[in-house]
Amino acid sequence: MISSLAFALLLATSPVDPTQSINADPPIDAAHPASSLAAQFKSHGATINALIYRPAGAGLHPTVLLFHGLPGNEQNLDLARALQRAGWTVVTFHYRGSWGSGGEFTLVGGDDDADALIEALRDPKTASAWGVDPAHMVVVGHSYGGFIAAATAARHPEILASVLIAPWDLSFDQRAWSKLTPQALAQTSAEGFDDVEGRLGGVTVASLTDDLLHHGASLDLAKLAPALANRPVFILTATRDDPDDQAGDLIPALAAAHAAQVKIIRMDTDHPFNDRRIELEADVVRWLAPFSH
Repeated sequence: MISSLAFALLLATSPVDPTQSINADPPIDAAHPASSLAAQFKSHGATINALIYRPAGAGLHPTVLLFHGLPGNEQNLDLARALQRAGWTVVTFHYRGSWGSGGEFTLVGGDDDADALIEALRDPKTASAWGVDPAHMVVVGHSYGGFIAAATAARHPEILASVLIAPWDLSFDQRAWSKLTPQALAQTSAEGFDDVEGRLGGVTVASLTDDLLHHGASLDLAKLAPALANRPVFILTATRDDPDDQAGDLIPALAAAHAAQVKIIRMDTDHPFNDRRIELEADVVRWLAPFSH
């Protein structure tokens, strides 16, 4: 656990401004240049497609596990590249049943896929090939990926810190949608899941709605607070976003759990942070800098 004072001192004494990576390329390392790697790993028998962004320099590097949302139209790859330039290895992947990964997509399946990724990284050969330092891993997630990031950190105490960008509280929608009439539910779900068909293999608006109603209660963001409270958490939300992505229950739950280090930023933007991308990158890269050592 890193204390608030130690965290502040680490950030203040960092020899290089980490946000230089937002608008400047690092020096080229001819012997060990920055690179990217298309990779795969297994989750419950399915082949998961992953992409690794490796920074310049030999050996293993501090690592960000980056989880995209549902269905994954916004993958935050600009953030991945900024983190790569700042010296991080970034691992991102597509959940089972999404964007060419094998298997069937389910809302609870993202947790299984995250666990399978961490298990794969316990293999020294995989960690070495991907440039991952398993002793210096953090999670970053957006929307559905924000929930997966939080839940992954809650299950894995080796994760040093969490960045939750507009994290989706699935239980919020489960509670609200379960009270709707069939007609209202059909309209609400059609609007909420208007971009899933054709992007998640075999998933329809109706099947995903049924998945949410049956499993959403167990995907409660606030219930993760006690397991997250002893490590730093950075929550970024948007003013022009839906209530289920505002961490409205998680933030007080972290306070009640006496969380060691919580930073909260609320930006005047929308769910994908369309008009605050550079600000988002700078805030995340700067906040994560102390965990790279």
